[in-house]
Amino acid sequence: MAAVPYGPMTAEPLKPQAPSTARVSIESPNWAFEPFWPGQRFLATVTDGTVLLTDADGAQVNDSFAEAVAALRDAVLTDAVIDGIWTAQPFLGAASAERWAAATAGTDGDEPPAVDLATLETRRAFVAVDLLSLDDTSLLDVPYQERRRLLASIIREDGHVRVTPAVKVPVNSWFHAWRTNGFKRAIAKQVNSHYIPGRINPDWVVVPLQAELPRGATRLLWKPRKPKQVVD
Repeated sequence: MAAVPYGPMTAEPLKPQAPSTARVSIESPNWAFEPFWPGQRFLATVTDGTVLLTDADGAQVNDSFAEAVAALRDAVLTDAVIDGIWTAQPFLGAASAERWAAATAGTDGDEPPAVDLATLETRRAFVAVDLLSLDDTSLLDVPYQERRRLLASIIREDGHVRVTPAVKVPVNSWFHAWRTNGFKRAIAKQVNSHYIPGRINPDWVVVPLQAELPRGATRLLWKPRKPKQVVD
């Protein structure tokens, strides 16, 4: 079992950390941005070619997600604990079922269906977003930027296992592309942030994709809330 403070087989299961939704001041070059992936959040513990999936509550889910287990077994090159999402979102493209449904909805005068169009896509992929342990060494206190570099080095990407893109400003073209592919939000991650299992990390912040940066700007969109005016 990979050496981390807690693990899926212990009395206190290792759980994914959560992003904050607070408004903060986000400035370059100290933040990176990733698309916010919808789907099932898992930790994948890979040991000697064996994969153990645990969900956000620390429960084992191998039996329910055998396809994800098989994909990770082939794609992860060494022992590791990986944070990721099992999602249909990578397949939101011009030829996808979602795009077709959106384009044809209401053509007979009916209202568009009140469903999550991503559920129409039957293909899935595990998108890796972080690395908690590598070869029996905990990475929880290693800066995010270095964890991400290591993550990309241990995964053989294919149609079923991918590493999430992470970009720095200028981000407008990336945000536009992500919106085109169905994303509504991104996660801003402080490049020196540590990983806090099972807790909200204020250095991971969910931001909307609607906003744009002025050309040449280095400060991004998600600033602190202004205090409410008190009326006597």
